[in-house]
Amino acid sequence: MSDDLFTPTIAPAAYEARRPPWRPQSLIFPAVFGGPAAATVLALVNGHRLALPRRTNLAVLGVGLAALAARLVVTLTIFDNAADRPVRLVGALSGALVWLAASAAQKRRFRAYELRGGETASLWLPGIGAVLLIGFAEALLVTLVAAA
Repeated sequence: MSDDLFTPTIAPAAYEARRPPWRPQSLIFPAVFGGPAAATVLALVNGHRLALPRRTNLAVLGVGLAALAARLVVTLTIFDNAADRPVRLVGALSGALVWLAASAAQKRRFRAYELRGGETASLWLPGIGAVLLIGFAEALLVTLVAAA
């Protein structure tokens, strides 16, 4: 019987070969400013970095697609050329919905990664890139769908 209290209970994982993940909490900023598409892409990349199961990533993808579809439907029902502020608010709220799903799916695995002494990657450049590229593409999609 071993009474060694200093034996680690969390075994080291094979994260050495992987790129370090981002903090799931930090995904809120690209989610709000870039919308559900940007949040979904970043969450899927982070899920891959955390080695989440395929069905977990598929669930995040499903939430992202549902949030994008909901954004389009709500935008079509309240779109007015003179006042586009509600359209931006709907995009921010649908992005935050994707962030909630991604954060819930990734929190446990990220916490275990942190407890093993893993370092996190910076989200600045990928986050700004996602907001500018994917957020712009999503805004163009919303504009085209609303104009049709």
